[in-house]
Amino acid sequence: MNKNIAEKFIYKSPKKTVLVILFELLMVGIYLAIDLLTKHFIYMPIAAGADDITIWDGVLKLVAVENTGASFGIFQNANEVLSVISVIVVAVLFAVMILSVKNRNGWFRAALILMLAGGIGNLVDRFVFGFVRDWIYFELIDFAVFNLADSGLTVGCVLLIIYVIFFYRPVDKKQKSGTNNSSAEQN
Repeated sequence: MNKNIAEKFIYKSPKKTVLVILFELLMVGIYLAIDLLTKHFIYMPIAAGADDITIWDGVLKLVAVENTGASFGIFQNANEVLSVISVIVVAVLFAVMILSVKNRNGWFRAALILMLAGGIGNLVDRFVFGFVRDWIYFELIDFAVFNLADSGLTVGCVLLIIYVIFFYRPVDKKQKSGTNNSSAEQN
């Protein structure tokens, strides 16, 4: 492997890089499993005819809603198009996770993990059921029904915004070419 390419993508050592990526993928897998299990054990019984579950009367209720569109009910009955877009976004997020492994900012890494897990969770629903299984309803404010994958996507986007506003600093090309030798020492 070219030394410059290795310096860009490898975190301390190839073994450490693989371990970091595997840990982050494990976190994606755990969040994904929780999302799919809640959909199975909460959404499915309600969808099969069980009563809605009231957590806090007038505030929070667990319901079963088939979402064939995107967030807040937009693009209804566009599952095929949304599935293609979701596959592309998940692939890009995965590539960013792998290629940015040297960026150890916790806000950024957590954002990637949550967005990737949420995207995969809803993508599984789109492929298996033809819709996304939404089940959390904030009745008090009549908020759109959502699921844990949606929460991961939303929180991940918020964390990414925080990272961009407070932590991201683009590397000046002049500075980068002038300090090429010292950049490996800083990481």
